[in-house]
Amino acid sequence: MRMILFLIVLAGYCSCNNNKSGNKEPITATENITAIDIAVNPDSVLFSFVFMGCNRVDRGDISNINTNASTANVPELQRTFNEIAALNPRPVYYFFLGDEVLGLEKDTIILSNQLQAWRRQYEDKTFSALPGSGVQLVAIPGNHEMLYDNKKSKEKYKEEPRKHTIQTWMNQMSSYMPAGVTINRVGGKDSLYDQMTYSFTYMNTHFILLNTDTYNKEGITGMTPAGWVNTDIAAAKNDTAVQHVFILGHKPAVVSQPLYVYDGESTMDTAVVKAIWPVMEANMVEAMLSAHSHQYDRLQPNANKTYQVIAGNGGSPYEHKASKDTARQFFGYTIVYVMKNQQVILQSMGRSVPFDNYLESIPASLPTTIRDQVMISWGTNAGTWNPDTKTKR
Repeated sequence: MRMILFLIVLAGYCSCNNNKSGNKEPITATENITAIDIAVNPDSVLFSFVFMGCNRVDRGDISNINTNASTANVPELQRTFNEIAALNPRPVYYFFLGDEVLGLEKDTIILSNQLQAWRRQYEDKTFSALPGSGVQLVAIPGNHEMLYDNKKSKEKYKEEPRKHTIQTWMNQMSSYMPAGVTINRVGGKDSLYDQMTYSFTYMNTHFILLNTDTYNKEGITGMTPAGWVNTDIAAAKNDTAVQHVFILGHKPAVVSQPLYVYDGESTMDTAVVKAIWPVMEANMVEAMLSAHSHQYDRLQPNANKTYQVIAGNGGSPYEHKASKDTARQFFGYTIVYVMKNQQVILQSMGRSVPFDNYLESIPASLPTTIRDQVMISWGTNAGTWNPDTKTKR
């Protein structure tokens, strides 16, 4: 299969750089799209899940009053947690797709302390209603948890894999893995380097979770075991009980909005993408769900086939040089509804980004609204997300 578009859209600026917009405009409610009330009939939903990533603060903001030892954007985290807990129908899973904390330190004790603080914040029932809601948190690591900033590199900025971050993550976050299901893990030699790439099936839907920033003996970042992924996809589609397949990971396969020169750090390893994407399309995988790029975006690399959805708008500084309007810049989360009639509906929920200070609490008078709603069942032909049209595509 020709993957021409990948050569065009494998782009993006590394969303892990400190991207401060410098904008001074106050928050304004310029849109009235849809209130947070779910526009999907709960009685028609088989089950639902939520995903988003990238809530960590920038390095220069760790002493800000609106963060804490977890280095998370606390106001956005709290609002998201409470809104997810109040959703009807209640989601089964909340997939946090990486960059929970700042990390990127060679000293894994720093990473461990930040993850411990993040857990304390999440588990605090006075902070939000989420830990007591029945929604299962499934945490996936990102580059800020798996890699470190090699300040001794000859390059200006170089993130590199560190072996011991895997054990650090497992020590602190392994309890946030799906419960009550059979987990299929990577076997053979690959299992030594990546304990966070696995799959499971819930009801009629198969989930494949990728650690897109693995450590391996070759010292190469992002070498997700493509062979295992492809075998797992094929096995899922051969299971008559499975009707839908989703792949989730921190880094996306492609980045298209805004368009930058590909720098090798904005996406999954290119060789892995080229290996798995044709198999995803051949087996009718609904979507790859990701974060890393600090924005919301939805596209189909090849028309009328597998979607890619980026929900890296969890609270980290928004992708710089993006449009200033609140239609295109918003913090929030994305919901997927698996319907009883086998359709799949995606709904992205967002609230305006504080342009002057991304750590500013957004007042309750500015509601979270539906910013994108579309059917993503296999074979539907809604194309790239375009908020400028003010329509659901």
